[in-house]
Amino acid sequence: MGWGWTALVVTGLVAWGCAPSRERPPAPPVPEHIDAQPRIVTPDEVTTEAELEEKGERALVEQRWQDAVTAYSTLVAVDPAGPHASERMFDLGLAFEGLQDRTRARDTFLELARRFPGGPRTRAALVRAATLDAYLEDWKALGTIGDALLARDDLDDIDQILALGARGLARVELDDDMAGSTDIHEGLDRADQLHYGERDVLPVAVAQLRFGLGELRRIRSERIKFDPLPPDFIAKLEERCADLLEAQEAYAKAVRSVDPHLAAMSGYRVGEMYRSLHRDLMQIPPPATSKTQRQKDMFYAFMHIRYRILLEKGLREMAQTVALGERTSDSSAWITRARDALADMQTALADEKAQIEKMPFTEEEVKMALDAVQKKALAAAGKAGR
Repeated sequence: MGWGWTALVVTGLVAWGCAPSRERPPAPPVPEHIDAQPRIVTPDEVTTEAELEEKGERALVEQRWQDAVTAYSTLVAVDPAGPHASERMFDLGLAFEGLQDRTRARDTFLELARRFPGGPRTRAALVRAATLDAYLEDWKALGTIGDALLARDDLDDIDQILALGARGLARVELDDDMAGSTDIHEGLDRADQLHYGERDVLPVAVAQLRFGLGELRRIRSERIKFDPLPPDFIAKLEERCADLLEAQEAYAKAVRSVDPHLAAMSGYRVGEMYRSLHRDLMQIPPPATSKTQRQKDMFYAFMHIRYRILLEKGLREMAQTVALGERTSDSSAWITRARDALADMQTALADEKAQIEKMPFTEEEVKMALDAVQKKALAAAGKAGR
């Protein structure tokens, strides 16, 4: 073997050492921190909080309310006390509002305020709950929210106006009209000082105050009754009509609300005031001097023709309110009431005319008799004045 074999071995080793080496690919760097979000399993998907948050925000923007409810309900359930819980509950309340599920929206906002009294969305949640309680006609709850808002030290001027309107309206509806009047007029005074609500379309806070003022005047007007017939009937009728017109003025301003629901509430109330006054007047019995059926029929015809204008005014207001609901797709209880009242008033007017047609005199004859009585009364008043 000798040197030949040794040289062969050395040559082979040198050749192996000079051959290209088979290098392994470098290992990927090890990250210093891995942010692995826990997976959320729902009946429809496996997702994360970040993904659900994004879906909920997009659904709110695109007004896909049910999708937003699904996303935010899951987020609130997964982390009910987390750093973003109050914001997610607020967005959940907005989604319920979008679905017109106002009771669940109100309850969500109130739950937010209860669980996070010092949270960044609590004040806004109470404001939203106040507007919803007015819609739901939960007057006691509305007054409680008004108290809660006015007790806070972080209200801005607009929220103070809304809180005064909420508490004032609640007090009026709960028959505490003196305290309610104080709140409503204080709120209107503040709005005037700030020149807030001077445009053609009223913000909700001012429209609510105007509606509350209308309610205050309406309730005081309807406390004047005609059964039994008061000895100063004419003076009482004039007083009630004056209060009615003042209430109508307040409602007419509330109709200009940016919120069509407040406009519908106001329109309905105006129509209902006229219907209520007409109904009360029609319940006045014939005088004791009306002995015969003809005399009783004449009294019926006199009253219905003389005050028919009230029913016709109420009809027009109800028709306008129903038309507003159709334009705005409002299916609230107020629109339903207006539609029902409109049908009832149309029936009452038709029945009244049919009843008079059966009598032994024409409607024209009754109108002529009414004109004669009115001229005689004016002449007598003129002589008394002199």
